[in-house]
Amino acid sequence: MLVIEPTKGRELTHWSQINWTGVEANVRRLQSRTYRAAANGEPAKVKNLQKLMGRSVSAPRLAIRQVTQDNSGKHTPGVDGVVGDTPQTRMALLNDGLSLKGYRPKPVKRRYIPKHSGGRRPLGIPTQKDRGMQALVKLALDPAWESRVEANSYGFRPGRCTMDALTALHTCMNRKGASQWVLDADIKGCFDNIDHSALLARLPMFTTTLRRWLKAGVGELGHDTPTEAGTPQGGVVSPLLANIALDGMERLFDGEDTRGNPQRPSGKTGQNKGRSLIRYADDLVVVAPSREVLEQQVLPTLAAFLRGRGLQLSAAKTRIVHSPAGFHFMGCEIKRYKRALLTQPQKAKVYGPYHTLKT
Repeated sequence: MLVIEPTKGRELTHWSQINWTGVEANVRRLQSRTYRAAANGEPAKVKNLQKLMGRSVSAPRLAIRQVTQDNSGKHTPGVDGVVGDTPQTRMALLNDGLSLKGYRPKPVKRRYIPKHSGGRRPLGIPTQKDRGMQALVKLALDPAWESRVEANSYGFRPGRCTMDALTALHTCMNRKGASQWVLDADIKGCFDNIDHSALLARLPMFTTTLRRWLKAGVGELGHDTPTEAGTPQGGVVSPLLANIALDGMERLFDGEDTRGNPQRPSGKTGQNKGRSLIRYADDLVVVAPSREVLEQQVLPTLAAFLRGRGLQLSAAKTRIVHSPAGFHFMGCEIKRYKRALLTQPQKAKVYGPYHTLKT
């Protein structure tokens, strides 16, 4: 059966006239075709399908709905002060068109949110139109990367969450004879320091638009500051770009066999036997048979990998521990007792809301 994605639809007069069931089905069908083409090793077909996604009728409508209705930051304006919180403003954004031709993004608005450690995390908030354009590009890029992304990467991926990362780590360490030495690592300023050239070299499509987003600058206190590195936290496409930049980390330790299938640590051969890497965004854990392996082999390998992307490990948050001593990962404490490996919520995370309510 021949399925054609419409690139020109009937004229709409109101936001409520859109058939969202049909829109979602069209986008899902086009993403499925892109995924299959990428999995079958057809790069030319993948590019054509990604271009078709950008020209289609359904993808821009879904992208606008995601950033103006579904996203938690839908009421936060960018540097232009525009918020798409009414059907009329959404229709105006749709009629204005989400076209990559001649598109020039505006600088992101700088805002800060407090961190648990006491510092402040910088956010970059794009305008509503820039968010819609990023959502549109993300709809096109996601399927191709999902076809080849590493198995133990869990952050900001469709259908995955923190509990999946914790389950994978527990399964890896709870097997009989499993490695019990852990490198609990964190990448220092991951989103703020990604090298633009290294990132764009991994993207065969939308490189001009992505470069303009990365170089758009930051608007703060009435003046714009150029951005030479990093991708702003707060952008729709930023988590995907971070995953693209860090993809390949698990393959350093033979995370996949020759056919691309995931390997268990016990199934590996050579010096990588017993090693496993599990990553959620910029937080990662490496399991190995001994402290010496982590210090002399794993740490230098990771440092060299990150150096090529303009990144480095955080000295304050990176440590080597033995499983009986316990360590923290994704808000939980993983600790081995005499007969079992227990994964339980971190006490500080549990009692924090209690103290806030009491205050």
